[in-house]
Amino acid sequence: MRVTTKKSLRDLRRSRAQVIAVTITIMLGVMLYVATAGAFQNLTASYQHTYDRLNFATYVGTGGTADDVASAAAAAGAADAIPRAQYDPPMLIDNTKLVGRVIGMPVDGQPAVNSVDVVDGGYFDADATDQALIETHAADTFGIGPGDTVKVYGGDGWHEVTIVGVAISAEYLWPARNRQSVLGDPHAFAVLFLPSDTVAQWFGPDNQALVMMPDQLTTSSTNDVTQAMTDAGATDIQTWEEQPSHATLNEDLKGFDQMSKAFPALFLLAAAIASYVMLARRILMERPVIATLMAAGARRGRILRMYLLQGLVVGTLGGFLGVVIGALASGAVTTAYTGGLGIPDTVIKNYPWMIVVGLAFGVLVGAMGAFFPALSASRTKPAEAMHTAAPTRAPGPWSRLVARMRWLPVATRMALRDVGRSPRRTLATMLGAILSLVLVLASVGMMTSIVQAIQIQYTDIELQDATVVIEDGVDAASTVGSVDGVAAVERTTMGRVTAQANGHSYVTTLRGFESNTAMHQFKMTDGALTSLPPSGVLAGAPIATLLNVEAGDTITLSTESGTSEVTIAGFVDEPLGTFLYATNDVASSAVDETGLSSYDLAFRDGVDRDAMRQHISQLDGVVGYQDARAVVTSLQQYLGLFWAFIGVMIILGGALALAVMYVTLAVNIVERTGELATLRASGVPVRKVAGTITIENVIATALGIPFGVALGTLAAAWFLSTFSSDLFTFHLMWSWWVPWVAAAGVLIASALSRIPAARAVRKVDVATVVRERAT
Repeated sequence: MRVTTKKSLRDLRRSRAQVIAVTITIMLGVMLYVATAGAFQNLTASYQHTYDRLNFATYVGTGGTADDVASAAAAAGAADAIPRAQYDPPMLIDNTKLVGRVIGMPVDGQPAVNSVDVVDGGYFDADATDQALIETHAADTFGIGPGDTVKVYGGDGWHEVTIVGVAISAEYLWPARNRQSVLGDPHAFAVLFLPSDTVAQWFGPDNQALVMMPDQLTTSSTNDVTQAMTDAGATDIQTWEEQPSHATLNEDLKGFDQMSKAFPALFLLAAAIASYVMLARRILMERPVIATLMAAGARRGRILRMYLLQGLVVGTLGGFLGVVIGALASGAVTTAYTGGLGIPDTVIKNYPWMIVVGLAFGVLVGAMGAFFPALSASRTKPAEAMHTAAPTRAPGPWSRLVARMRWLPVATRMALRDVGRSPRRTLATMLGAILSLVLVLASVGMMTSIVQAIQIQYTDIELQDATVVIEDGVDAASTVGSVDGVAAVERTTMGRVTAQANGHSYVTTLRGFESNTAMHQFKMTDGALTSLPPSGVLAGAPIATLLNVEAGDTITLSTESGTSEVTIAGFVDEPLGTFLYATNDVASSAVDETGLSSYDLAFRDGVDRDAMRQHISQLDGVVGYQDARAVVTSLQQYLGLFWAFIGVMIILGGALALAVMYVTLAVNIVERTGELATLRASGVPVRKVAGTITIENVIATALGIPFGVALGTLAAAWFLSTFSSDLFTFHLMWSWWVPWVAAAGVLIASALSRIPAARAVRKVDVATVVRERAT
């Protein structure tokens, strides 16, 4: 083994504490990348496998005659195209009334498009008329299965059907009623699959065309098939990307994918900085050794490779450990996610390219951290380097100013002097603080913003406590308003519409309220509160981009029964969903009549919400009930993986701060060994010497805090933007104390450096240092 190689390995052993800290930082970055990126690939493959297995529709067309639209799609090149019936009637399940969904399916076998996986019980009997399959989420929510009965409200009253099987559907991997109701009361939505003839008899003819393209999931762009569907009468064509369940889960995955790249990058950047600091300061101390080697004939390339080898060893070790742990963790993350959300298929693979990339990241970070210090070492001039181990910077204006501050303790003056005396060391400490704050603030900012968005939606905007659906002709005031605990009852209108303008369309929900409603507040995009316009509509802010419209523009609202035109009076800013709002009169003229009426309820303080559900659901004439506050439970489930990821990032952010600061502190002490030995020989107590180093560390950290807070704020806002769409609109919101607490945490981590500093100072061998300096 070459002498320079032996020296490199010996140096790594001598600095094993710093080497371990840098290695762990690299390992964390690589591990996070491999674990999260691998989980993202696995989850995408899991969804794809389910979609392939259950023949998930590429397009769903509504409007026109379903048979005609399906036939046109098949003639234009679709792999399969079938008509289907889908309606949303009231249901009675386990003494709970709700507005659910029924989907018609053939009794002689699974449909060619959007088939289901029966996981409990069986499929319909050949001559079934009163049998049903229940979607698995509803089965779990209500605790029912094969052999149980439920009631469905058809056109001529209630009909009892028997559950023969529990089914998984690719359409309802996440139980979303539509894109505006992706989160809701789990007890207010259930999907039943009924025989096609039964649906036709109770509700009406087929009203959807399901189309599957030859390559299953294709890019959602205009093509011959979609054009043929439109020509055949389809007024809206929903692509698989826009399908509510897929869109909801994809929003979660999209944000997860962004975080799986950005957060590991922060760790790897911190590791490169720590590696740079460690080697740069060691090379500064080893200038006489380098000069001796070069005087003995060592070429510059050998010196460059000697120090570069140290970075490569640390990077390779960190990368290897990160890849191994990350590969194991990706499977665990995938399983936890699919299990928590009830995804039927879990695909776990190890991706060779990802392992190679992870190792490359580790090696690259180690090389980046070592390259410039190694290059500096190779350019050392032997004659100059033999004069002193570490050239000192001449006192500048800052040092002279600090020296005149005699009212400060000596330890504080020394710390202030050293902040300006070694700009590189100060900058490294600042960067450690900045990266730690970016990581922590980005994580905390997303967490607090989403929590506050939920509070705004269901405290400041959605003011009702529950919504009930009542048969027309029933007096809501006497039926529901007389219930003990109900404070107010208001008539509402709700219906699905397709908003169209400038060649764009968007399927949404039109909600109608009383003109002076107390059940909903409308906050404009400029923050001002407004009331409903007498003749126009208020639109969710994303509609401005989706339809390329402005306030004052006219849009067309299409339903199965016809079209109407309305004017957009303004845009409202709401965290969840993208709705249209109007008065009941305007809404009623635009949506289809169903023979049912909905009412919003406000409860008195202190009522038992579960008891209110049970009592109101049993009232005559009430056919559906939804608790407006139960949505929080669904949201917590949806964000389960997100909360876990954020929690880990907050913990690792603190670990990152400690690791970078520890490396900086350790190098600081090694670099100043002679100075520390002189102080100890002069009788200065260990606590004062350690205190000087700690104060310098805290000052440097404090200098980085303003930059860290600013960049952390920008990072949090950017991450939130990756979650924003027509489903969710998040703005950065946190309490005034959040940046202060984060800054205080980083300062405390810096102050804790006093403990290892004192230990290191005690280990300084004064006699050895004196002999080395004399030599």
